[in-house]
Amino acid sequence: MSEIILPGASELSAEVIRELDQSHLAFPGASRDGVNVEQIVKKTKEDIAKAKAEQEALAKYKIELHFDRKRSSSGMALNAGCLLIWESGKFFHGGGDNKMYWCGYKDCGKPMSSDNFAYMHVVCPTCHKEQFLDPDSKVKHIEYLQKQNQPMNDIDRLPFVVGERLFRLSNDHIADLLVKTFRELESNCDIYLKFHPLDIRYDPAAAAVNLSDQLSKIRLKRQPLIYPLKRIIMDTNAGADLKGRFLAMLRA
Repeated sequence: MSEIILPGASELSAEVIRELDQSHLAFPGASRDGVNVEQIVKKTKEDIAKAKAEQEALAKYKIELHFDRKRSSSGMALNAGCLLIWESGKFFHGGGDNKMYWCGYKDCGKPMSSDNFAYMHVVCPTCHKEQFLDPDSKVKHIEYLQKQNQPMNDIDRLPFVVGERLFRLSNDHIADLLVKTFRELESNCDIYLKFHPLDIRYDPAAAAVNLSDQLSKIRLKRQPLIYPLKRIIMDTNAGADLKGRFLAMLRA
């Protein structure tokens, strides 16, 4: 089990907590050096419970949507962009994300971790079919077989994994895509929407007010729109429709 660090909590070791707890059981309401033992034990246990709950709510995966500059919040407009998926906190002691891929076979198309990758190829853990990592790997493999006068055995027909899914869809269909991807990733994801620097979200009334310098600075510092797993769980437990929540995010 991972160690739980309590930001801002009392720096009490497990041994000290047990000692205080025992003191509390022996002498309810007792104090030590003017500090109420019962209050310390209660506060520390609350901090630990809160930290455990927050740790359990951390998403295992991350879904990213990147939009073209011509994105529209209109329900009928088609928006261009790409979809990426990540394993959260796989690198740098939890500080870095590991890119994920989709199976290249159309009858499968399930997400997979790059931990499954071998040299030039990978076997999908879902459909158990072999595929190449990229077009260059496929070309090199075929060239090698040709130089060695070895049979292809349909290797030239193998697909390669998909790293980004490009789309041109309405917001309604993008919400469907998000729901599908969210379910495929065990319903354990944070959602990130990333916009073009000239997106409508960052350029309000620019034609009416001369704020070009300020807008340029704002665009450089722009933040993605994030829908964390913790909030998704709260909303759906309260009866909200998952697609409806994603659609509201896309129209924001």
